[in-house]
Amino acid sequence: GARGCAHALTGGSATMDLTLDNSVGKFSLSPAPPAGPPTLLRGALVPNDASEPGKYTRRDVLIADGVLKRVAPGGTLSLDVDCPPGTVEEDCSERMLVPGFVNGHTHSVEHWARGLIKPLPLEMWVLQLIRHEPRGEEGWAGPESWIKTPAAAIAVSAMHCGVEALLSGTTAIMDHLLCRDIKDVEAAVFAYRALGIRAYIAPMLGDDLEPYVNYVPLARDAKGRNESICGPAGPAPGCPDCGGLCAHGAFRTEKGERDPAKTEANLALWREAAEKFHDPANGINIVVGPVTAYSASTELLRGAAEIRKEFGLCGHIHLLETRAQALMARQFLPSGSAVKHLRDTGFLQVPGTTCGHCVWLDDEEIAIMAECDATAVHNPFSNLRLGSGVAPLHKYARRGMNVCLGADGACSSDGQDMLEVAKLANILPCVATPEYRDWPTAHYTALVLGAANGYKGILLEGKAGQIGKGGVLEEGALADLSSWDLTALSLLPRTDPLSLLVQGSRTQAPGAGSTLDCAWVNGVRVVKGGSPVNVDVAALREVLRAAQGTYRDPAITDPSTHDKTARAETEYRAAMDLDPAGATGERPAYEWPEHCTLYAASQN
Repeated sequence: GARGCAHALTGGSATMDLTLDNSVGKFSLSPAPPAGPPTLLRGALVPNDASEPGKYTRRDVLIADGVLKRVAPGGTLSLDVDCPPGTVEEDCSERMLVPGFVNGHTHSVEHWARGLIKPLPLEMWVLQLIRHEPRGEEGWAGPESWIKTPAAAIAVSAMHCGVEALLSGTTAIMDHLLCRDIKDVEAAVFAYRALGIRAYIAPMLGDDLEPYVNYVPLARDAKGRNESICGPAGPAPGCPDCGGLCAHGAFRTEKGERDPAKTEANLALWREAAEKFHDPANGINIVVGPVTAYSASTELLRGAAEIRKEFGLCGHIHLLETRAQALMARQFLPSGSAVKHLRDTGFLQVPGTTCGHCVWLDDEEIAIMAECDATAVHNPFSNLRLGSGVAPLHKYARRGMNVCLGADGACSSDGQDMLEVAKLANILPCVATPEYRDWPTAHYTALVLGAANGYKGILLEGKAGQIGKGGVLEEGALADLSSWDLTALSLLPRTDPLSLLVQGSRTQAPGAGSTLDCAWVNGVRVVKGGSPVNVDVAALREVLRAAQGTYRDPAITDPSTHDKTARAETEYRAAMDLDPAGATGERPAYEWPEHCTLYAASQN
């Protein structure tokens, strides 16, 4: 279990109290970090546009008033003439400037369980995550964890998540956060505001009557399986247990119902969060985040779209992450398509819709995504770790879909290093086509997928009504950027520094030099000398060490260790053709997009 601990994490401005004697924990919202004086970065190496990979220009960059006030050829800006009074000049002749990255999809609370869950597909893995995170049935207070685990635990994991992302050059983060109530939202706001990262906090909510029952597809021969064990009349009291999730152990034959009370409570929570915390000018953005199209009812999705329009909020949702989810779309949704369903409920086409994963889209769904200007968030690490598949990024780009990058939660990635994400995203397409001229450059992966497309997805591309343009190093753009030490061992010898940053490794040995030197968000320096400015990392480490005092064996996450997860596994294996010996009765056949996995995807 967790032990009580209290430490200053943000330079004395905030404390964390993780005692389990209360359901809130103790922390106070700290003021936003001060902006500091205007800064002139003199003679920095700046990569040219992604269309010119390997090309660089020396630039003088003036950071003031939250933006890149001036971007000029190196050595041409005068400190006295071109810069406001009090400007601090820094020699950047051995520094490379890069636009800030966007971590377009993560779940910060997963930090508490990272490294714990054994190899499982998403549908089995998520049930173990729910059980073993601090608020789960196997959480810090046992069966009462959902009530007793303090909201401060959410603040700590958000801080941990944000620090790891920030130290890889990330300046904006989309946290799809399972929330119990407004206190959990407030905890995440506290952490991200203290850290200084640009945060998009999306309370992740669903309205299933029975929690998580719609996370697993139906066996296509469920009726036949039930009848083969219980007879033609089907399951009834006293008949043998089929091993399924329904009453009397039957296999489910239809989608689980919604809970109207949860629908209204979730809409109220999104609205309350927007009213209390939505503050884009100061880096805190509330996002409406239904969990999936399967565990968010039509009524919830329609209500979510209306709240987004009312407050001008972005929206975020998981979309066709796995072949099982593609199957559920055909089984659960009127149109048979998750993309069409999101469009038909009005959610997809509201500006600022980003969709996590998007691995199993067919051609028609790709066209709808592009038509609605929705963004697909590519999460290569979790998609491989959970066996979900590989999204065909080149195909999406050809069809006009906006695609950005995400780390996903740290229990499925298992970290928040966006340079690692960029490296994998850069390499994976090389096995998708023999046409090497279509393989992405590291410059494209970093500057377009990692930066510009991410900012476009979160409505920071400089259009009317938006607070600015991010993801680029141009005059007038938001001052969200990072500075990298060209003398660090990992960026030597001198070749192509941006390619080396993405494709290489970052040596951690003392004396090797911190590759990341500085980072700014909204013009505020949030990393200096390779360390966060606003967080006491040593104190954070001690909070994390003390909060979970014992190590755990991944064997505890085997589905067989709990009755419900064992039953879910039985139904999952039947649904995904992994239990051919038990198959019986009629089974509808489906076809899926191929080339997302190394095995043939279509079911017969």
